Formats: sequence, C-alpha cells, structure tokens
Amino acid sequence: MPSLLDYFFSRSKYMISRPAFLVALAAPIAGAFFLLLNQANISLIMSTAIIGVCTGAITCIAVSITTELFGTKNFSINHNVVVANISIGSFVFGYSSALLYRKEENEDGSCLGTACYRNTFIIWGSLCSLGTVLALMLYARTRKFYSKNS
Repeated sequence: MPSLLDYFFSRSKYMISRPAFLVALAAPIAGAFFLLLNQANISLIMSTAIIGVCTGAITCIAVSITTELFGTKNFSINHNVVVANISIGSFVFGYSSALLYRKEENEDGSCLGTACYRNTFIIWGSLCSLGTVLALMLYARTRKFYSKNS
C-alpha cells in the first residue's frame, strides 16, 4: 500500500513523508480496537481486516523509516531493535490479555462474549491512540527535513 501511494505521488510534485504514512496507518488501528467493543460480527470482520492491512503496511514502511531517521551506518542494529519490539510487544500484550481475561471468567473458568476482552480492547485502543499521537509528533519534527528533500 505505501509503495502504491509512492508510485502515484511520485508522478506529481507532492510527496508524502514516511512518518505521515505512519500516522495515517496507526489511526485506523486504534479505531479498529475500539470497534471491537461492538458485539456485531461485522465489527469483528472489519476490525480484523483493518488491523491486518495497517499492520502489514507499517511493517513495509518500517525499513525506510529506520533508514531515513537513523541513517544507513548502523542500519542492521537499528532495524533489529525495531523488529525486536514487535515480538516483545506481542508477548507482553498477550500475557496481559490473558491476565485480564482470567479476571473476567466465571466460577467454572469460562468466559463468553466481548465482556471478556472489553478491558483489553480499551487498553490496546488507548495505547494505539497514544502511538498515533507520538507518530504525529514525529511527523511534526521531521516535516522540515522532508520539505527540503522534495
């Protein structure tokens, strides 16, 4: 998706920076987690699609963002730190989700419906919103750099 947009924007005199792409991709993820609070099946399908597409696109632009922000001298170290955060975040958020799920389970040890993951979706949506704000701050700080290069 980002490379497709790069292709179309490269033909015009306007260029979108990678941090701007990051903001545009992080905001729908936050909305998708809050959409999961809805109990309709279509909300689950839409949220899954939004999270999957946006996460894949962020993974694609992570390489170029790492290069543009930190340079190519220590690219392998910097990129591995970015990639390591994915697995660490998955572990921490998966474990915290399990703890929150256990708090919501019945006396027989089961839990059904969105009530089990309600707090998890609120926390994830809030953290994604925070990430969107931080990406917006990154965009604001690097806007001058990208305007000089275009």
